[in-house]
Amino acid sequence: MGMPDHLDGPLAEFAALRREVDRRAVAQQQILVVQVLTSGALFVIAFWHASWAPWLLMVPFSSFLLCLASVAQATAIAAIVGYIRDVLEPAAEGLGWERYRQQVPYPFPFPRWSHPNLLLFGGVPGLALVLGLKPLVDEGPAPGNLAAWLVGALVAAYGAYLAGTSMTGRFVLRPGAPRAEPAPASRAQPET
Repeated sequence: MGMPDHLDGPLAEFAALRREVDRRAVAQQQILVVQVLTSGALFVIAFWHASWAPWLLMVPFSSFLLCLASVAQATAIAAIVGYIRDVLEPAAEGLGWERYRQQVPYPFPFPRWSHPNLLLFGGVPGLALVLGLKPLVDEGPAPGNLAAWLVGALVAAYGAYLAGTSMTGRFVLRPGAPRAEPAPASRAQPET
């Protein structure tokens, strides 16, 4: 006994959208790897030679750009999941994963501040700024370095905010307002 024909379309669309979610989740993990590698390389450069410590001021900027890419992936995933939950699941009996997943508490068992997104996109740039501050204080702040440090602090704070909002689902970069279904044509009587 086969599946009813009216489910073929929604199930095929569901499978395609789940593949897209998986592809975007892999891209998000790759962004995290790039963040670890670039930040680690800049920390190694700065610790190798103390005179290269101003290189640490690049970490907040690279972290922010990678955070934007990660949040964009998370936002797209949220839009796809919302479509699956709100449009496809009601159309196809038996689909209910997204609705169920929304009702279950977030399974991260550690304090929220230790979430990898906050550590990578908030903590690492903050550490770089703290370590990059020492040469500025010791040698006297050059105007360019001080300005870069201040802008880096603002960028790091905003990156941490973005990472925090993406963890909670309250996205700053919203996927767009849901489209309203067109209203049925009214059957008003023509005027005579």
